[in-house]
Amino acid sequence: MKALFGILLFSTVLFSSTARAQGIEYGIVTDYPTLIANIFGIQCEGVTNVQVISSPQSIGRFENGQDLGLTSGLTMSTGILYGSNQPSGTFFSYTMGTPFDNDIANFGSMAGQNPVNYDACSIQFDFDPIVSDTITFSYVFASEEYPEYSMSNFTDRFLFLVSTNGGPASNIAFIPGTTTPVEINSINQYVNTQYYIDNTTSGLPTMANFVYDGYTTPLTAKFWAHQDSTYHIKLVLADVADALFDSAIFLDEQEAYNNIAGTVNVNNAPATGTLEIFNFIQDTTLAIPVETVNITNGDYDVDSLGSGMYHVRFTPDPVIYPNTPPVYFTTGSDWTSATAIGLPCFLSNAGVFSDSLAVLNGNSTIAGFISIDTSYLKVVYEAMDHALIFLHDSLTNELIDFTYSDVNGMYQFNNLPAGDYYVRLDVPYIPQLDNHTLTVGTNEVLSGADFQIMLDGIHPVSNLVLSTNEMTDFVVDVYPNPATDAFYIESNGNSYSYELLTINGASLEQGSAVGTKKIDISTLSSGIYLLKVSNGNCYRIVKK
Repeated sequence: MKALFGILLFSTVLFSSTARAQGIEYGIVTDYPTLIANIFGIQCEGVTNVQVISSPQSIGRFENGQDLGLTSGLTMSTGILYGSNQPSGTFFSYTMGTPFDNDIANFGSMAGQNPVNYDACSIQFDFDPIVSDTITFSYVFASEEYPEYSMSNFTDRFLFLVSTNGGPASNIAFIPGTTTPVEINSINQYVNTQYYIDNTTSGLPTMANFVYDGYTTPLTAKFWAHQDSTYHIKLVLADVADALFDSAIFLDEQEAYNNIAGTVNVNNAPATGTLEIFNFIQDTTLAIPVETVNITNGDYDVDSLGSGMYHVRFTPDPVIYPNTPPVYFTTGSDWTSATAIGLPCFLSNAGVFSDSLAVLNGNSTIAGFISIDTSYLKVVYEAMDHALIFLHDSLTNELIDFTYSDVNGMYQFNNLPAGDYYVRLDVPYIPQLDNHTLTVGTNEVLSGADFQIMLDGIHPVSNLVLSTNEMTDFVVDVYPNPATDAFYIESNGNSYSYELLTINGASLEQGSAVGTKKIDISTLSSGIYLLKVSNGNCYRIVKK
């Protein structure tokens, strides 16, 4: 049976000034045309031929820009962007070695200023308006040249160049009410001070996490775009006179509340299940859906979403649609292969396809334990409840089965035919760094296919134990759990071997016993440990 999830998504733009106070965060740009369209606002189509000339470290996406008077969008730097979240006053300057820009040099020469420039960062694209309209965007110019090098030869410069139908380019990034380009010498503590913010003495929130010593208030650039014309647009920023003391530009997406709405169908009938919306942001914590919608009649409407990039995951009701895995918009069981939705400018119809999986008819098992690094909270590792886990055929990469971890972090795949497999976790925005490559024969149990979810990615842990189904009469009980000073292993009279390990797989104690064995853990730190027993089971031991 094939399940068809036809999802219609649209955005409703309701402009708002609602802000949230958080430090600025930086990430990669996954979709330049959509991000550029978001910056233009209602002009949500027509961006083509995007060219980026920059070090990859100098251009990216920013979120939580409220301290600058912005929301989110595109940021360009003449240095390393990811160093921008240091306190102001910190000297953080890099010579990127990227070429100079001719337009920056020419506009400098025409103004009687130094044409020499370094570390240029530019993005160019063509734009064909779908309607005739005024194109408007907001931006902030920031620099470490402030305040020491204001009114000097080191006047780092930003240009927003627009040419129509192949004609000459004009700059539209002006100081309000003038034709003066935005640069160090045109806005600072001496001139046009109403547009200048000193980030070294003002006590602003940005002082803690924004390395630039000064920046402008939000400025506006605009031009009239005719529907029957093609525009070539170039955004460029460069260090002038030398490559030291970096500058940056922040281009704001239109502040808006947006809707994702439509219908989900399975086999041409209204679907039942759960829709989750994830905000695509390179964060330092575990991604949590910003919206979760339970669908009972196929229709859904997720509102009040801010401008940004999102992923949509639909999980069919497991009772109504057994053995049908969760699927992302527009296809794929993993966020890395999913299509990101840009709001407010995602206007499209699309289908999401997912095949229901074949019923497995083997007699082998793969099991494991999922833990998550919560050291940024209060304890080092905790069991990961409800982690989504996929099993693939290692030869064909075909999805074989899926399951979720239980409240103790344990999971298992049953009824497996003999073969070679690998395990993948779907934890949005935390990459899996390696696979568990697993081989099981007929009538075998493979335990210890464990994973740790850490801030830098998902790591497999090598705690694998292989046993055969002939040992099913071998019963083991482990108690108490959680334990304070000791726990006991108790079997039904069989001899067995055991090994106690840290969550990282380091061996703490091993041996063999018959009947009941006491394991002293009084000297161990509180946390989670693993106990392997030769009946093929792997137990999670919690030390209080």
